[in-house]
Amino acid sequence: MRNIMIIEDDLDVVKVLHKRLAQEGFEVMAAQDAYQGIAMIHKTPPDLIILDLMLPAGGGQAVLKNIRLSNQVRYIPVIVLTGVTDPEYKKKVLSDGADAYIEKPYDPQALMAAIKALLDKPRT
Repeated sequence: MRNIMIIEDDLDVVKVLHKRLAQEGFEVMAAQDAYQGIAMIHKTPPDLIILDLMLPAGGGQAVLKNIRLSNQVRYIPVIVLTGVTDPEYKKKVLSDGADAYIEKPYDPQALMAAIKALLDKPRT
């Protein structure tokens, strides 16, 4: 069973995502801030990460940079799920190593399609 980690401080978003992902057959872990997320990623690396950018204890960009600089977990696909709609910011986050950038409110089918596409993609 594939494991997805949600790093999101909005508990309502976590609950909805958790339920949807579990229905699709994924195991789900969740962290509510950047620090906790980084610690969990390194302790139990997931198959994919859904990452909010506006997080307490460091922010989502710090999490993304930590992941991409770590030899142990840099291969993990990261989907940024955020309320930030600025095109320049999106470009920066994608150049920093996010595999996908999805804006809130999001289309659940589009998110699921992105998850499945990234999990099916060979890791390098």
